[in-house]
Amino acid sequence: MVGQHLSTQRHERKVTGLEESKLRHRLRDIAAEHIRWGRRMAYRLLRREGWAANHKRVQWLWREEGLQRPTPRTGKRAQATDGSVRRHRPEHPR
Repeated sequence: MVGQHLSTQRHERKVTGLEESKLRHRLRDIAAEHIRWGRRMAYRLLRREGWAANHKRVQWLWREEGLQRPTPRTGKRAQATDGSVRRHRPEHPR
């Protein structure tokens, strides 16, 4: 092993335990049930349910599972199709 750079040496990956696989499954369930939630809300729910996982672990598992919330929509106003800038006025009272 002489002559090899230290950055080429890597630790072997740990075997995932039963508890971690349960946590991954629960995260997938939360993401499917609450579509608009992100990892922070999922973490809070997990803590309320009694899971002993810190926020960094939840963030790492969330990214590993490829979970993400949908991108927020931009709130643009509807434009008139004829290109006019004038606003529509009510034609009659409510």
